[in-house]
Amino acid sequence: MDQRTFSLPKRQPRSAETTKAPRKGRSEIGNQSLIRGLRILESYTSSKQSWGVRELGRSLEINAATTYRLVSTLADRGYLEKNPDTQKYHLGPKVVQLAANYSMQNSLIEISLRVFAKYEAQFPYNFYVGVMGPEDVTYIAVYESRGPLKITTEVGQSVNLYSSALGRLLLSYESDEFIEKLLARKPIEKITPLSLTSQKELMRQIRQIRKNGYAVNRGEIYEEIAAVATPITGGNGTVVAGVALCFPLHYLEIKKVDLEEIIRLARIIADEISSANRSTVIK
Repeated sequence: MDQRTFSLPKRQPRSAETTKAPRKGRSEIGNQSLIRGLRILESYTSSKQSWGVRELGRSLEINAATTYRLVSTLADRGYLEKNPDTQKYHLGPKVVQLAANYSMQNSLIEISLRVFAKYEAQFPYNFYVGVMGPEDVTYIAVYESRGPLKITTEVGQSVNLYSSALGRLLLSYESDEFIEKLLARKPIEKITPLSLTSQKELMRQIRQIRKNGYAVNRGEIYEEIAAVATPITGGNGTVVAGVALCFPLHYLEIKKVDLEEIIRLARIIADEISSANRSTVIK
């Protein structure tokens, strides 16, 4: 297979949506100024790295005066920086500091990358660790192997909860009530022709994942890509994250890879990461 490259957008797999800032998808409870400030920071993606104040306000549906005040405060604190040539704002050094602090205090990231490197020869494709956010899965560790599959993915990027193997895996450890409330504020989207489209089918798969202990995605984020996800557990046995192994979907059809073998390997890797992470004390 010739090497193929896929680029994963920051928040949604459909490129048409990556030039817009995230909009309100539900009623937001809490300090409104803080929420708006966080929404401003979340607007910066790999495909949209700078914003003008008015442009940002229109996208977030915040009036210009409020947007200017919030952007100025974030810039004063180092979370945003202003480009003197364009007069637009981009992320500042304080964001990098926060990301570095997170990486330092989260042993799971370093452990996962070390374990992934160990299994690269056995599985020459892509490895991910993801955690569940309010409405999607965020990658905290990414390991791209040297094989024929290249998915350009950055740490901090996110994927759909319903269509990804990681998303459905992590959802399966939540209650049915939790999933129903999530569906009420964030409906299912059809990302590829192979994506599931109904709540009934999602819940059927959730029940199957609870029974099997793993999740499989067949071309639901990209038509050409398949994935298997297994859980990473913490010290008290709760699921803290998930491991995903991604590979070319048609390799299943031509029997170049065996799904059961990939599931077995994903379980081994997740168990090894879980064990190593439990033995690490975060100070």
